[in-house]
Amino acid sequence: MNKEEKEINEEKVNPEETQENQEVKFEENDNWQFEAEAPTLENKLVLGDGFEIEAPVENKPKNKVKKEKKEKKETIVINKKKLRIVLLSFASAVLAAAIIAAGIFFFAIPNSSEKMTPGNVALKVGNTKVSVGMYNLYYNLVVSNYEQYAASGYYDIDFTKDFSKQETVDENGEKITWEEIFKRDTIQQLKYVSAYYEPAVKEGITLTDAQAESIQSSIDSLKASAAEEGISLKAYLTKNYGEYCGIETIEKFYEQRNICQTYYNVMQVTASVSEKEALKYYEENKDNYVTLAYIENQFNPSDADSLNKVEKQVKEYSEKIKTLKDLKEAIPDFCKDLVDMAVSQGYFEDKKSALATLKDSAVATYKADAVKSQFGEGVLNWFKSSDRKEGDTTYYVNKEQGFACVFLYTAEAKPDQTELYSVRHILVSPNDDPQTAADATKKEWSAALLKAEQIYNEYDKSDKTETAFAELAEKYSADVNSTSSGSSGLYGGAILKTQLGAMVPSFEKWATDKSRKYGDVEIVKSDFGYHIMYFIYDGPTYIFNLMDDAYNDKSEEMINSVEYKERYAFRSTTKAEPKTTEAASVPANVEPDTASVQ
Repeated sequence: MNKEEKEINEEKVNPEETQENQEVKFEENDNWQFEAEAPTLENKLVLGDGFEIEAPVENKPKNKVKKEKKEKKETIVINKKKLRIVLLSFASAVLAAAIIAAGIFFFAIPNSSEKMTPGNVALKVGNTKVSVGMYNLYYNLVVSNYEQYAASGYYDIDFTKDFSKQETVDENGEKITWEEIFKRDTIQQLKYVSAYYEPAVKEGITLTDAQAESIQSSIDSLKASAAEEGISLKAYLTKNYGEYCGIETIEKFYEQRNICQTYYNVMQVTASVSEKEALKYYEENKDNYVTLAYIENQFNPSDADSLNKVEKQVKEYSEKIKTLKDLKEAIPDFCKDLVDMAVSQGYFEDKKSALATLKDSAVATYKADAVKSQFGEGVLNWFKSSDRKEGDTTYYVNKEQGFACVFLYTAEAKPDQTELYSVRHILVSPNDDPQTAADATKKEWSAALLKAEQIYNEYDKSDKTETAFAELAEKYSADVNSTSSGSSGLYGGAILKTQLGAMVPSFEKWATDKSRKYGDVEIVKSDFGYHIMYFIYDGPTYIFNLMDDAYNDKSEEMINSVEYKERYAFRSTTKAEPKTTEAASVPANVEPDTASVQ
């Protein structure tokens, strides 16, 4: 073989050249398209409860590669380009997956900052979204409240055992577990808040400066408590109020509660019930009222000896008592344990005052559903029976809640006629402290009278409603105990359902003058300053109770009309677990019983 033939043969079998030829053959179809396929990802992520996240579908690159026989090196470039496209597609898929994962985390995981993402909305109550942290806060307050009452003997709950396996009876006499009660009462609290908070916001009610300062003080107290324990504020809140309960949750809790309280106070003025309306309400509902004569004692429901003692006692007294006089004379002995507990817990100054109160309240008029709820359907039916006659007695023992009663049927049991009165007032003191008004000079007293007259004139130029007067009391009154700036829970200078002897003589004489009519306004002087008085009502206790019943029916209807729905994140809320060690008490700056506005 000569040199020329050898070169020709080597050129024919050149492996590099053969590879290129094969590559070109592979691409002979001019219509071939390259599709970079990302790792499989559906374009919808269903999170449950009908919620979906839409993941955008990427535009897939489509590159046409044509046969080029003369420029064979381009096929190598094409291969590199193909590889580069694959790598870019993979990187895009990873980025998309990361974005989607972040979205899932953002939307599907609860947070402690009150951001209402789908993963953080546990309930929708009315139109109010409730976060996981807020639900947990209310839930833990409810459980803590029951725990405190159980410790005092009011409920038979074992906090070291599974609450889903411990039963009691509800107001209808139906069996219910304590786990169900905790959830039910938490939701009821949230319905209450929604019923008052939403209309308050619509009416433009916001926090007062005093309320804002009070909230900040509570937050500062929480921070100080966390520092004392040597833990972060986040850890402290989680420990005491539940997972996902952050500082924003606590602030929102206080804000909503204060706004609800303000609206509740306004409603008590604008939706108050007159004597005429109360009597009409009674006529429409008189078959639903029962007047009782009874005495009550309490015991530890988990103590068998205590239960046996009480059961023996109620049987003995139900046989001895025949008249209302007998029943009242039995109070010192029958109610001894109740009196001792009430005095020790500070409800009364001494036993004498406690016994006097029990004797005064031995006769009471209740709505039938309240009798059924408190004492059971059997007691209600006993009082309503046509077989009842003067001097009949019966008794009732509640083994779950730990109290026992002896009941007497007597014609002497009449609705409570004890006189009460309700007024509003604006106190103008001659000096900064009404308690030291007696030390003020004549000049200071004259200045106080002038200011009182100016406030009176301001009211006289208003629409002269009770609401207008209440707003002036909030603005000017030196008696903070009767306004929202105090700690009594009262609003607008309210002195409500007051017994004779509770106020100074000049104040009381004006308030109980039988010539008074609703809306009368006058300036009255006392040892504390000048009172601008607004008359509401003076009459027997049972009329006041009817007013309360009629108003409460309106409120209950409003609250019960609030609908709620569990949302996706409800599965992340807490449930009470049995305690293995003594639990830390709930800090005093968010008391268990303040979840409710009332």
